[in-house]
Amino acid sequence: MADYPEDLDRSLTRGELSLLGVGWREIGGPLWRTPYRDVHVWAGTDPAQSLQRALDASALLPPEGALGGWASATVAAAAHGATSDLDGGQEPALRPVMLCLPPRTRRRRGPGVRPLRSHLLATDVVELDHVRVTTAVRTAFDLARTATSLSVAVTALDVLARGRPDLLDMVRGYADDRRGWLGVPRVRQALRLASDRSRSPGESALRMLWQLDAGLPPPMVNPCVLTGEGDVVAMVDLLDEASGLVGEYDGAGHREARQHALDNSREESVEGLGLTVSRVTSLDLSTYRSRTVARLQDAHRRARRSARGPRTWWAVPGPLPPPHPFW
Repeated sequence: MADYPEDLDRSLTRGELSLLGVGWREIGGPLWRTPYRDVHVWAGTDPAQSLQRALDASALLPPEGALGGWASATVAAAAHGATSDLDGGQEPALRPVMLCLPPRTRRRRGPGVRPLRSHLLATDVVELDHVRVTTAVRTAFDLARTATSLSVAVTALDVLARGRPDLLDMVRGYADDRRGWLGVPRVRQALRLASDRSRSPGESALRMLWQLDAGLPPPMVNPCVLTGEGDVVAMVDLLDEASGLVGEYDGAGHREARQHALDNSREESVEGLGLTVSRVTSLDLSTYRSRTVARLQDAHRRARRSARGPRTWWAVPGPLPPPHPFW
């Protein structure tokens, strides 16, 4: 009898379970769940978890296929003992698992799964923990070309290119070699707006609201603000150097008492130099989006008026953020 797998989060077929001594009656019981036809997973796993959803769907792959999109990034991050920012928000969590398949490969779409058929070279795939996933360049390319909006495409590129300036150049070359592929114009648009300095998806979304919706000038991303004497006051999320407008994205961690106190102190120090600070939350980027656009435009006008006096500060690029766990 075959040894039972140590990693119970992996899916098994009915044939594999039979070799393990698990009969069809037991498979239909409470100890097993069946996310797809002939795909069985231990019931103790969480089907709502992003990594588990990716592992469940990997059983549907043919030998020449691979997981792509956010699922690829999630598996890669888990292989390095980390988590991926691409599976942390509500939208990616609800997004179907991308199955990258060669042309003419037939696979049932099924719930929570999206087949993407296009040529897949051997250099486009890597195996991590016995799961075939697309490489970082191919993952970024597919995420950008299939994104529901330009903002989502830029956010995906920002996450994967974090701390790695070379990746954006590699994706640009990859797109140039596939000019006729579906979604390549969207990839090129997103590459013009992407940054290797963004530190969170929320910050990237704010930058797209700033540029695309509010029509403000492209900001510096995570620069350090210094006094006239050269002392570092703070590293801010976004900065329009001409007007002195600062944009800050406040994620869930900023609601904690200690972090909130630090934020208040830092904001007072930045405003003491004559800059204007506008803070934005996740609700401001969704429910109150139009109001946030008006707020940013008004803050920009106020900052421009304040910038007429003598400047007591200057800005330099901040350090590159730690890169995303790569595969």
